[in-house]
Amino acid sequence: MRPLLALLLTAILTSCAPATAAPVTPRLLNVYVTSAAYPLVSKLYPCAPASIVIELSDPASAEVSIRLGEPRALTRPAFQIGTEDVVIIDHPQAGVGSLTQDQVQQLFSGRITNWKDVGGNDLPVQVWTYSQGEDIQQVFDRLVMDGEPVTSLARLAVSAQSMSDSVGKTPGAIGYLPRRWKIGNVREALKAATVQILARAASRRGRCAT
Repeated sequence: MRPLLALLLTAILTSCAPATAAPVTPRLLNVYVTSAAYPLVSKLYPCAPASIVIELSDPASAEVSIRLGEPRALTRPAFQIGTEDVVIIDHPQAGVGSLTQDQVQQLFSGRITNWKDVGGNDLPVQVWTYSQGEDIQQVFDRLVMDGEPVTSLARLAVSAQSMSDSVGKTPGAIGYLPRRWKIGNVREALKAATVQILARAASRRGRCAT
């Protein structure tokens, strides 16, 4: 990581900088934040020193990326800036209490297709997942499914907000979210994992892979 970028990350992400009366020339810092980590954005702006202006960016032009959990291959330096719980959510009409990890694996793999088989209502299970490129999907595959594939019949949520909305309006639906995204008409069935929130520098090509 370039020394200047390390300094910027430390200033922004580890503490709120004290005010200073000295004149400064603002430095623009392009930051990409994944959908799963997006609730953290509100904490970035108050902690940025006066010399830094944060601008949210796309992965291709960002100097820093903020994501949930470690990528498949951690090839660049990263700072841990917090932790987040990944929770399994379902629609309240599923009618179940807490789920075990084994039950979650069976539901998401398609081996259980009706909620009555886990003590719930006689209602078809509708699985929701994310694309393979999403950080939360990589966390889920590794820590929850333990390599077992999600059913090919799963519906695709394009963001954490989309997941929350889709599960919340669909009786029988099941999905997963960062706890900060658990809003609306969804019920927590299991805390599946606690993972790091990481800030990483861009690659040498100027791209911030997630």
